[in-house]
Amino acid sequence: MYDHQVKEDIQLIREMVEKTKKATAESGNIFLFWGILCVLAIIGMYVLVFLKKFSSIWVNWVVFAGIGIIYSIFYAVKQERQQGMKTYAQIPVSHLGFACGIAFLLVGLIFPALGLYSYREIPVLVSVVGGILFFVTGGIYEWNLLKWCGMIWWLGAFGMVFVPGDYRSLIFIPLIIIGYLIPGLILRSEYRKNRAKDVS
Repeated sequence: MYDHQVKEDIQLIREMVEKTKKATAESGNIFLFWGILCVLAIIGMYVLVFLKKFSSIWVNWVVFAGIGIIYSIFYAVKQERQQGMKTYAQIPVSHLGFACGIAFLLVGLIFPALGLYSYREIPVLVSVVGGILFFVTGGIYEWNLLKWCGMIWWLGAFGMVFVPGDYRSLIFIPLIIIGYLIPGLILRSEYRKNRAKDVS
């Protein structure tokens, strides 16, 4: 009787781990989306700087942030409907993502708009929040790559201190490639492999 219960518990744990892995792999799309969106927003900002349309830079960021938020909400609702119940790991990650999203809005848009600090400090503060997002997510999912991504974002934040303010946002592009696009592509590849196994 006891052995049977232990086997059932082990099977349940395995199923939960597999479900978490599958859910993590499926989230590769959100990484890719945000990575591409952020790169486009940075390019848009520098195009506006080149055209000397400085007053439109805030509009650029608000528009791209709005697109990202709307997509993320629809994506989360769709994922929840498809998967049904969330795994234990997904709950803290969703709370962390929401908290860091609010922090991005505060340090990247609202606080500078209120005159708390200049736009030159935005990239440094956003990189610190990004590092927290990736490092903690990596810890929850036990994925060392994301932990390293988080530390790279913190190193990027430190490095930005020594870069002239107008060029700090350019450092975001390699950070986004490392922190969003590479993990997103790896997750997507794993998801496709798992799907191929399920089909066969």
